[in-house]
Amino acid sequence: MNIRKGRAALAGVAACCALGGITLAAPAARAQAPLPLTPALDCVAITGTGANEIVVAYFGYANTGPASIAIPVGDGNEIIPGDPDAGQPTTFGTGGYPKAFAASFDPAVTPSISWLVNGLIATASAASPQCAPGITTPASGVSATGATLNGVVTPGGTDTTYTFEYGTTPAYGSSTTVTDAGSGDPAELVQAALTGLQPSTTYYYRLDTTTSYIAAFGGTFQATADGPQQTFTTAGTPAPAGMTLATTALPAGTAGTVYSATLSATGGTQPFTWTVSGGHLPRGLHLNHATGVISGKPQEPGTKKFIITVTDSGTPVRESLSAQFSITIAK
Repeated sequence: MNIRKGRAALAGVAACCALGGITLAAPAARAQAPLPLTPALDCVAITGTGANEIVVAYFGYANTGPASIAIPVGDGNEIIPGDPDAGQPTTFGTGGYPKAFAASFDPAVTPSISWLVNGLIATASAASPQCAPGITTPASGVSATGATLNGVVTPGGTDTTYTFEYGTTPAYGSSTTVTDAGSGDPAELVQAALTGLQPSTTYYYRLDTTTSYIAAFGGTFQATADGPQQTFTTAGTPAPAGMTLATTALPAGTAGTVYSATLSATGGTQPFTWTVSGGHLPRGLHLNHATGVISGKPQEPGTKKFIITVTDSGTPVRESLSAQFSITIAK
């Protein structure tokens, strides 16, 4: 992400706008906004606490028109309050562009900042949705003394590391080795194998991610986000071999042509439930949660990576497996 250094001045209060990335019309400029360009707040990252807290807002935009749009920094493209130039784009390509630039502010001085462009406003505050690149997914390979913890990390172009916290209470107490998830855009399946667990015991765990953000005022800082908590229960005695994914790869398809492929698993207790737990299928394709069939008519060429999770119907412990797949759609 190319972010020019800049900082919204920490003075004044933005007297407009709802929170959480909602885009509102600027009262005086709405009549002058015929262009197919809409700003949006993607998320905020928060570093420090109390008097040292700084919020970095990541703004993006969507241009639904057929051509690029040029709007120079000024009354029609500015950050408010303060310095109108925070490194925002002045040329807007067609399509959607999340995290196009970042702008920082001190919430103790000004509670929010806004990006006004094309007569529309996107606003950020400390209460806006935080950037959270990690999601905790169900554990797999659960036995009497071991399990594999699973999660999905989407670095989104920023350097990201992850670790799993786990323990027999929601306070956790143990964690896996901190691992580099890179800085790519696609969602990636991450796993950690646990051994030496206690039989017939419920464990709590979650995926924690730490991202090194580029601050709009210069330099970098780290923000940690906690994924949702999950649980699993170890077996009372060592269990026999469980589920395995029989499907290892999915066939390619062609845009505009009907596509169908079936995911399958062996072992475990049927019926199985299939979900896309990370990333996205190619546009136009859908997963049948009961049968594992991916079908539809792909609408555009390209390669999509995604995570598939299958869960059986075992009692008292359900078993889940996750794997990363991709589908390439030809033109």
